[in-house]
Amino acid sequence: MGKRLRLGLVILIYSFLAVPWVFAQTEDDILAKIGNEVITRRDFEVRFKAFPFAAQQDLNTPEKKAQILENMIKARLLAIEGEKRGLGEKPEIKAVLKMMKDDFLTQEYVRAYIESKVEVTDEEAQKFYDTNPEIREKEYLKLSQIVVEKEEDAKAILAQIKKGENFNKLAKERSIDPAAKNTAGELEWLEKGKGKKEIEDAVSKLEKGGVSDIVKVDGKYTIVRLDERRNVPKPPFGKIKDEITARLRYQKATELVEKEIEELKKKTAIEVFYDKLITEKK
Repeated sequence: MGKRLRLGLVILIYSFLAVPWVFAQTEDDILAKIGNEVITRRDFEVRFKAFPFAAQQDLNTPEKKAQILENMIKARLLAIEGEKRGLGEKPEIKAVLKMMKDDFLTQEYVRAYIESKVEVTDEEAQKFYDTNPEIREKEYLKLSQIVVEKEEDAKAILAQIKKGENFNKLAKERSIDPAAKNTAGELEWLEKGKGKKEIEDAVSKLEKGGVSDIVKVDGKYTIVRLDERRNVPKPPFGKIKDEITARLRYQKATELVEKEIEELKKKTAIEVFYDKLITEKK
């Protein structure tokens, strides 16, 4: 683990432990005492919820919670010692903690004062479903290819294929595509309309198993085989309604955040010195 990553982890742990919580503390709230400092139930809850949800399920046992608390004690000991040695006054540490504080407060502000204003109606979700061009029946293509540098090589390989030579064997032996050695020329499923136009045009009239003529793509010569076509129907509204609603909520929240920022700018004196970004400090 690199030095910067280790420092980042220590700072992350410290950021969770060093925040002073302003609320009445009873002895039941205190989970550990380290010198004159304490780790509270709230501290522990914040640390626990910082783990991904799936990890929380695995860690939700008395033994593992005790280990988390033990790790928090270890981190607090190091943080206290770091403070004593003046590390908290280092400009780079202050800058990182300031950044993390800004990030947390921004997220909480958006959650508390912006997201609560966002509403998405069923009618809006239905309109998005009906009009968004991405929500449609889609066709996917499974292709294999052989790519070579010279046209004469491509002509020779195509002639071999027409004589009955195995396409995948030739791809593995002759193709300059880096993945060909491992996949024998087979490509991942490709959504029609998302690939190279020259390739899609070349296979547009092919039947399953058909092989294209030579296609010039990005200065190289390619032979393509259509392995399979697959049509995926437009998903029913009920299946993706929640996904659409979440997407619209995000869009509306983003717009409200930008509007809020513009209003705050009007109330706040701001000076920005962009030239200093490209001028080295002397």
